Amino acid sequence: MGRFLVRHVDQDSGVELARLALPNLLAYEGIEYVYRQLFPAYQAAMTFQMGVAGPSPSYPNDRPNTGGGVAFGPTLTFAQCTNAQANEGGCYTSPMRTSFGYTRQALNFTASMEADGGGFVSPEVTFPNNHSWTPQAAGDWDFPWTPEEVEQPPPEWTPRESWEPEVGYPWQRPRKRCGTDCDPYNPNVCLRPYMYQWDPSGELDWLCDFRKLGGFPITLAFVADTSRNKLVAAASFAAPVLLRPGTALHVIYQARIFGRITRDFALRFAKYAFQKTGSRYTTIYCRPLLATAPAVTRRTTYADVLPFFHAHFAQVALSSWTYVAGPPPRIESATAPQWTNTSGAAIGPFGGLAVYGVVGGSNELMWVTKIDPPVSVPNGDTLRVPAKVKFQLDGV
Repeated sequence: MGRFLVRHVDQDSGVELARLALPNLLAYEGIEYVYRQLFPAYQAAMTFQMGVAGPSPSYPNDRPNTGGGVAFGPTLTFAQCTNAQANEGGCYTSPMRTSFGYTRQALNFTASMEADGGGFVSPEVTFPNNHSWTPQAAGDWDFPWTPEEVEQPPPEWTPRESWEPEVGYPWQRPRKRCGTDCDPYNPNVCLRPYMYQWDPSGELDWLCDFRKLGGFPITLAFVADTSRNKLVAAASFAAPVLLRPGTALHVIYQARIFGRITRDFALRFAKYAFQKTGSRYTTIYCRPLLATAPAVTRRTTYADVLPFFHAHFAQVALSSWTYVAGPPPRIESATAPQWTNTSGAAIGPFGGLAVYGVVGGSNELMWVTKIDPPVSVPNGDTLRVPAKVKFQLDGV
């Protein structure tokens, strides 16, 4: 299972304010495109970016957006992380996203054989809030219906709330009224909403309209395939992290490929899907494996199982695979292979089904599915896969 390593850091002093290790929830939306890097029909390589947001889905269910949304889970989508109710989408322009620290960062994963194969890791990427704030002049806030003090909240706040609310979006908490278009003696009469439209010039001088802004709440980190706008991985924070001015989030994503698969296949999967330096299998085959074969481990190779195939039951090519959305999402061979015993005698017992691919003219063992209990095939009978050959990852 993959995980995000998150550090909340003060930019000036370098002091680490918090450190989090967040387990990945493999997103259903993107797993098809991960599978498709190796299984026919092949699709083009992915382009990865990492982002952070406080999206309309919330965790716990009542934060940060009490107005609604969907629960955090495997059905979370890229659109929900980046829409207008997410922090990233709420920053309407690219300069605004950059200034608040919500611009997604490009990722180039590296993959290695460490930890018994199939490990990959991203570089550390930084999401800085580069703002600094100074109080405005008292005259800017000296309205007839409010106390004459600089540190007063906007008059429409009833009851008053802290200048640095623990949760809540800053664009829902405007720090300055819209000026001459409002009746100075009646705060309910205003010709245009507070900060409804950001600076129309496209500059960032609207920032002076805020005072002591606390920052945006961050509730999750995610990895997306931006060539298709599909979420690949996501992790929820136990509580919102407030990205205050002068602080930054430093995030790394690291994972291993898990499952009943060999380490060579895991490494190839990691390299091709995430590093894009491997080679796709030209053909994938399956073949029954005799029960006399040694116990299969992650380090078992094709050469180890080759002597335990039966000559009468030849390999069957699986030329195409179908993606099944699930849950759980998986990929299945387009056909169900079968073998008929016409040898004149019983064959077996068979204890597994080996799946392997051809790489550069050589066979590479992908995984072995156990047949329990082992079965023998009398003469004239057929050994058939009940449905199809299936492949599923628990997480990356």
